[in-house]
Amino acid sequence: MIYKCKNCGGDMVFEPSIGKMKCPFCDSTECEEVSTGSEIQDGDVATEETAQELGFTQAGNLLCPNCGCEIELGKFTTAMRCPACDSNIIVDSRMKGEYRPEFMTPFKIDEKKAKDMIKQKFASMRFAPRDLVSEARLKKIQGWYMPTWFYDVEATLNYYATGIQEKKYTKGNVEYTDIDSYNVERVIDARFSKLPVDAADDLPDQMMDLLAPFDTKEAVAYDSRFMSGFYSEQYNQNAIQLRPRADAQVEQFGKSMCRDSAKQGSHGRYDRSENENFNVQYHNVIPHYGLMPVWKYDYNYKGQPYPFYINGQTGKIVGNAPVDSGRVAAFAGGVAAAILVIGLILSYIMSFSAFVPVAAAVIVGLILLLTNLHPAAGKVTVDSRTYVSDGDKMIRVSNDNYVGRQTKTRQLNSGK
Repeated sequence: MIYKCKNCGGDMVFEPSIGKMKCPFCDSTECEEVSTGSEIQDGDVATEETAQELGFTQAGNLLCPNCGCEIELGKFTTAMRCPACDSNIIVDSRMKGEYRPEFMTPFKIDEKKAKDMIKQKFASMRFAPRDLVSEARLKKIQGWYMPTWFYDVEATLNYYATGIQEKKYTKGNVEYTDIDSYNVERVIDARFSKLPVDAADDLPDQMMDLLAPFDTKEAVAYDSRFMSGFYSEQYNQNAIQLRPRADAQVEQFGKSMCRDSAKQGSHGRYDRSENENFNVQYHNVIPHYGLMPVWKYDYNYKGQPYPFYINGQTGKIVGNAPVDSGRVAAFAGGVAAAILVIGLILSYIMSFSAFVPVAAAVIVGLILLLTNLHPAAGKVTVDSRTYVSDGDKMIRVSNDNYVGRQTKTRQLNSGK
């Protein structure tokens, strides 16, 4: 289906800056749905008699409802643009039944703002390729609704460790260290809310961790109008297949919660913990299927892809920028040459060996040449508090049992 402007018949798109549909030709916000009439299911092939009526070719390719162009659909594609007339097409037949999202978070950041954010982040990089943020390159930016599974998990976290407290003191020339050991036990009931796991093969798993969090409180019921002007896919893997990645988050955040609780025992704060043992008992796991907004900018440099991603809700940017080795070499050579000239002049005036400035210039130049000066991909900014509120956790067991004391000694220098 496509959405047409009621005023001029233009192709309507969802405009994040105003939170509603907008015609880019006459600025109208009134639209109407134009459907292909297709009820074809994924994997079906239209017959010669029904293909045109269904909006598909006999080979299963989509016919653009606006210009009739034959479009080869990707395996999971649900929203796209016609390569011939640039119409925004939503393949509604692939958004039904189990593939219909329970909710979605509309884009809050529009294309212009996404481009400006990339420019601001990378334009000041001294050694980035000169065309990294050029207008021609930035035309490749695309807004995607990423299929995502969200898991609500009720679990019991069981944590066991040895808590260590150390106390140092000195008698004469001997330093004593008393090491007190405690058996530490924590059992916490926790309810994790909306742990995200991306279900798109094109998005590297670690990127969802970096892009998170998405505020699902701003999510709305699925509405195909929000997809007009963007790309989207069905989930590529189901909730059962991706469950291990949700479990990994429960274990990561759950262990962190237990560690935080175990830092302070009934006998005071521990200096460190040893012999940790952690396990999770799962009671209830409920998956939810949603679509999350992500801007993707693909940049290629010397045959190597450098994808950048922007959280279309919060504006968080992740991705590694390439380094132009030629620019690095020129800069390093320039600095080394300046050091060499100044050093040689000083060596002549002050009568010291010319080897010193030569060695300094070479060393500084090599350091600058070999240093990796591109920014990191980003950092994970979520912790257990992102998915477990204070009201959704309860410490059921908190035991700290004294084991015993070990005393170590160290002979100090007699001069002290």
